[in-house]
Amino acid sequence: MLRFSVSIREITRQLWLAGLIGVSLHCACPEAKGIVFANSADPDHNTTAPTATYADSGWQFQGEFGVYTGTAIADQFFITAQHFGVAGSTFVQTSAITGGAEVVYTIDATSNSGLGYWDIAGSDLRVYKINETFGSYATLFTGPSELGLEMITFGRSAPRGDAVTIGPTVHGWATVDADGVLRWGTNTVSGTSGTGAGTLFSAQFNALGGPEEASLAVGDSGGGVFVFDGVNWLLAGVNYGVDGSFDRNNTTGDGKEFDAAMLDRGGFYQGSDAGGWTFLPNTPVDLPSSSYFSSISANAAAINSIITAPEPNSALLCLLPMAVLCQRRRRGKSIR
Repeated sequence: MLRFSVSIREITRQLWLAGLIGVSLHCACPEAKGIVFANSADPDHNTTAPTATYADSGWQFQGEFGVYTGTAIADQFFITAQHFGVAGSTFVQTSAITGGAEVVYTIDATSNSGLGYWDIAGSDLRVYKINETFGSYATLFTGPSELGLEMITFGRSAPRGDAVTIGPTVHGWATVDADGVLRWGTNTVSGTSGTGAGTLFSAQFNALGGPEEASLAVGDSGGGVFVFDGVNWLLAGVNYGVDGSFDRNNTTGDGKEFDAAMLDRGGFYQGSDAGGWTFLPNTPVDLPSSSYFSSISANAAAINSIITAPEPNSALLCLLPMAVLCQRRRRGKSIR
């Protein structure tokens, strides 16, 4: 998983993409590992459709795409992340998602002139077309801003690992390999970065967050992020990455770096052996890690141009009567 830096105040955050691509890439490209909860280590926590305040908040539009996740966004289209590549040939809504029978949709590999998908230029977003038809799908959030909105995210993660401590104080929890189980967690959008198609929004993993406060970790890539606009839950983003990696020293090659959801990064180094390590001072003010999401609103026009465009064959069929009519008119004019 590729890393890049985002300047936020005086701290340079090392950002890494979410999603295990393979063991051979793990050292160079570590990934986000699964939804980690601030208030629960229970492996069964939030593994069923949310209810009450979070009922119908997007769980019903999720689907398994290989070992990752995607979100239905139109009759025959779903959206996910680019960075893990083509993860499979089906989009599966399991019984846990549908509340009934499992439904398997097949991806139309002939779409977009045989490429099989559409990449949204300048972003990490990718749109696929299926051969069948979804029974329902998400409504896109188009702005004006995600900042400050309550959000819920979905991903196929794992329960949190061991506590990361300095003395008796818990600073966070290590993230472990994904178990493929769909989970949901909540947060509040706390920031935005980038411009245009590359716009991201972010959410901090705070000790004083809500009861379902969550951070991304390995396996969450591609999952949908919904925000509540006061009336409805709307698809605002796709899971992208998290802050990391971390270490207790800046020694290259000692193998002691780790990935974690951090309530407070203070007192640890952040970065990588390849890109260098930055020490984050341990102060009385917490320095939480953040999760990052590709913005739907920044790319809504490009997405809509794909999901509302007629298929070439159907467009051709629509044009045929017009062509015949024009030919008849030309013939009539030549006779006169």
